[in-house]
Amino acid sequence: MIPTIIPIDHGGIIVLNTIIVVAWLIFSFLFWRGLRHFAVEEDRIFDLTFYSTLAAFITARIGFVFMHWELFAGKSWLLIAALWVSPGLSWLTGLVGGLAVLTVLSRQYKVRLGLVLDTLVTALPLPIILVLAGSLLTGSEVGTITTLPWGLRIGSDTTVRHPVQLYEMISLILISLIMMKLNSVSLKRKWPYGIVGVWFILLYAVSGFLLEFVKDARVYWKTLSANQWILIGIFAECVGVLYVRGGGRERLRPIVQKTINFFTEKGKKLHESVSRRNTQ
Repeated sequence: MIPTIIPIDHGGIIVLNTIIVVAWLIFSFLFWRGLRHFAVEEDRIFDLTFYSTLAAFITARIGFVFMHWELFAGKSWLLIAALWVSPGLSWLTGLVGGLAVLTVLSRQYKVRLGLVLDTLVTALPLPIILVLAGSLLTGSEVGTITTLPWGLRIGSDTTVRHPVQLYEMISLILISLIMMKLNSVSLKRKWPYGIVGVWFILLYAVSGFLLEFVKDARVYWKTLSANQWILIGIFAECVGVLYVRGGGRERLRPIVQKTINFFTEKGKKLHESVSRRNTQ
């Protein structure tokens, strides 16, 4: 029997918003506990949590409005702020906004950014999984049509769709297990702070990019969805950070120098041989 998800309309919105608030409280506690473990002052933790949450909320709403402008075009600008009238947030733009503020404030408050990133590894997965479960229960996001036996029906829709939230929950659990292994490796090899956190974000971007192919996305830029382009940007930034923080620059510099020296020597020999021929 194929299970059916029954959206509860406005009741579903209330349920999902309640779950989001509970998830945020869990994140705040785990984030506080993680940074306290690194002896970060509580006032700094509060500021980081508050301002990053505010930035994430604002950018998540802006991202949703930008991607679904047809819902707001020709209407009052107040509708953008009225989430109870036209609900909707973009998780990925909110994530980018929150991370950007955490980066700026960490430097301003002289809190090591690496500690903040490593703390996100333990603070983010459970709240995200909780919100995904709420999204699955209320049918707020749907997958593409499938014939697989574990597909779902949404409300009165007769088509069977991928349970994308379930896929995302499984991927987050797998990523968390990988992070546990990476954390033990980082302790043995004494990796710089932040490497594990960057790996978490990178793997999350990769899994999110792949799962976008089974989502019923409404907004496409060229051949990819808007979310996939955002995830490509996140992935590229993570690769850049791993290159710098992981010592890639130092390892690559001798290779580049040897390559330059090699071609310089070859160029000198070629120039000398040509000069001899011209003098003969």
